[in-house]
Amino acid sequence: MVLVGMRLNTLRQWRRAFFHKFLLAFIIGFFCTLHSSLAKNAWCTPYTPRSTESMLLVGEELEYSVHYSFFNIGTIRLKILSRNVSNGKVTYNAIAYMDSNPALSWLVELHARFYSTFDKDIFSYEWIGEDSTSRTVNYQLLRFNYDSMKLYFERGKKRKTQYHAYERDTVRILSKCQDGLSLFYYARGYLHQKADVTIPTCITAEERKTIIHFLNEREKVKIDSVQYPIDCKHFIGVADFTGIFGLTGEFEGWFSNDDAAVPITARLKVLLGSIRVELRRWNRFGWVPPRWR
Repeated sequence: MVLVGMRLNTLRQWRRAFFHKFLLAFIIGFFCTLHSSLAKNAWCTPYTPRSTESMLLVGEELEYSVHYSFFNIGTIRLKILSRNVSNGKVTYNAIAYMDSNPALSWLVELHARFYSTFDKDIFSYEWIGEDSTSRTVNYQLLRFNYDSMKLYFERGKKRKTQYHAYERDTVRILSKCQDGLSLFYYARGYLHQKADVTIPTCITAEERKTIIHFLNEREKVKIDSVQYPIDCKHFIGVADFTGIFGLTGEFEGWFSNDDAAVPITARLKVLLGSIRVELRRWNRFGWVPPRWR
């Protein structure tokens, strides 16, 4: 009986570890749009995004449910916290929360936060990611200096309100970059263009690239939280690698066909199906999902 109990305990620990890593992989997939080096896709062209002022609305809150197969595995919440002006430069602060489904606490428990500071053209100046799943809060920090074209990277543990780094690095970057969270807003700024966009992106002390194909194609989308079909614009993308636990690098999204360009739903491919993200609640002054006509 003792041996059986030990084996069951080991199985539970393995399952928790598996799903914890699976959800962490999803975080990378959703917020970082599956960063990777995509030099093989050399046909992608540069493009300057449209004005973002009508999209970046302080106070906007978006909440998404995350589904794998028939499981609701968690929730993502995003909020634009503030707009700041210093020395003539406009920056925005945003935060995202990702939490596993409490009903699956017997299987996995995951709590992560992401903070981003970016300018009105949606290039990142600072990103902090915190994983508070365990008693120890682990963090990563990216800070961009575009005057010197350097990226400062830091990894460590957070104790109370203080960060304590055990790894630091400074590397050269070739252009202005995105972090995982700023990229979420950057994609919204590109939505209404027909363009293939190569996006320098950083998640660790390394500059990578993400490619998104903005199709400028309207599609009708239905979600559970809205009683009518929504008018959306569709895009696709690819990361040229197979990620942890089966993330294949292919993704697609449907954002609202209006100035707000609110993400309505998205899918990320895995080897055994796909992960689906769907808008569940929102708080954006004056906004309702545009009806398909």
